[in-house]
Amino acid sequence: MHVRVIVPVLDSPGLVGKARQEYAAVAAPGTEISAVPLARGTDTIETEFDSALAAPEVMRLAREAEADGVDACTIACFTDPGLGGARECVSIPIIGEGEAALHIAAMLSMRFTVMITEADIFPLVRRVVAHYGLSDRLASVRGAGAGVMDLNETCLPRMVAEAIAAVSEDGAEAFVMGCTGTGFDMALSIERALAEHFGRTVPVIDPAKVALKLAESLVSIGLTHSKLTYPTPRLSRGEYAFA
Repeated sequence: MHVRVIVPVLDSPGLVGKARQEYAAVAAPGTEISAVPLARGTDTIETEFDSALAAPEVMRLAREAEADGVDACTIACFTDPGLGGARECVSIPIIGEGEAALHIAAMLSMRFTVMITEADIFPLVRRVVAHYGLSDRLASVRGAGAGVMDLNETCLPRMVAEAIAAVSEDGAEAFVMGCTGTGFDMALSIERALAEHFGRTVPVIDPAKVALKLAESLVSIGLTHSKLTYPTPRLSRGEYAFA
């Protein structure tokens, strides 16, 4: 099985290299992982503008993946740029990290908090949650106090404190990591800190892991998105868009 990770930013070791390593570390035996960045776009996805610019490239890379014989793709960004259009363009499963993580959170809890980078991105996160029909399950959005490129292990104490506050003050029962730019397995570290503090399991969901395992599962059982929901565009229009 071959899963391709579409990283919807310009190439960089800090994000693209990390995504490749993170996916490969949790892939099932026999799953090949490849990761591809955008040829045109932005260094990070932190606004609707960034997400919109990434969408055409995501759709192009999805079509390229299917032509290469790839079995499934994931989109390594919480905003899932180009997800719907990519599904229209191809027949292989396309999994958005944001959609996957949020729905898993809704399965595992009644109310969840999204842990993101900075307060400026909070409205964007709320729009993503609303898009997937889960606003009534959102307890809060909390921030690490650092931008995407600066989010690393030094932010962990702040994020643990925010997570504890989200449980105590906001009624959060689970967490979704809203950024794929972390430098190590931050979700697991936060989950362990919450278990130690509360004496109970509070799941912290890593979108990359969830997206990969969902992609592997769909390929294994032979499922993909409905072409009634995501109809293939007319060939002339589709070819023109990527000319």
